[in-house]
Amino acid sequence: MSEFEHGQLTPWGYIVDAQTLPDFITATDFSNFTNGKFGTTDTRIAANITSATNSIRDYCGWHISPNLTCGMIYNVRDLRDAFIGGDLLVQLPATFVTGVEKVVLDAVWNEDADDWDGEIITDTQRLDWGMGEGLLKVYDVGARDKRSRIFVRYSAGFPETGIASIKELTASRVANAVANPYGVSSEAAGGVSVSYSTSWTGHTSSTTLPDDTRETLNKYKVKGVY
Repeated sequence: MSEFEHGQLTPWGYIVDAQTLPDFITATDFSNFTNGKFGTTDTRIAANITSATNSIRDYCGWHISPNLTCGMIYNVRDLRDAFIGGDLLVQLPATFVTGVEKVVLDAVWNEDADDWDGEIITDTQRLDWGMGEGLLKVYDVGARDKRSRIFVRYSAGFPETGIASIKELTASRVANAVANPYGVSSEAAGGVSVSYSTSWTGHTSSTTLPDDTRETLNKYKVKGVY
């Protein structure tokens, strides 16, 4: 079994210990957000929920929620200036890291052991992920061959109760996409407000993220993702 068969390789370059990533909201959630303005059986709702969820995740550069065990492989040659005074500072693909299980330096996949071989660091005195925004500092790593790899196993992701604004944004994008074909000019229901002025022309897709939506999402966005 390869390292990629332990879970799902995400579009953002890391592995999650899950076969599928759930959408941020369900059709029932969407109906509740809009006070029942839209039913739960409309097939367009489910499709647009998935599209909206994926567009938000793509913009932020990671899965955001739920909290999952993740694995990231780094090529040392790509880390450039990440080695500082014998320590290593890397950006994990997350903005909310809940733990780091281990870092493997000079990592080589061992098929027999079904895990990574190398210099394994689990000592929390050498691992610091408390700086926030997904930054991980590994102390006393020394110089490393630029042809080698580093593996990090960590947990990241907000609990469902911690993404209320993400849920509302998802519902808003779905409402815009689903309601506009009906010729609706404005809707206000529950926690979602939808309006269609001329400025919305061409921007009613659930995958389109207006500037105000992007501003809200920036706090969830991984550094270096554009």
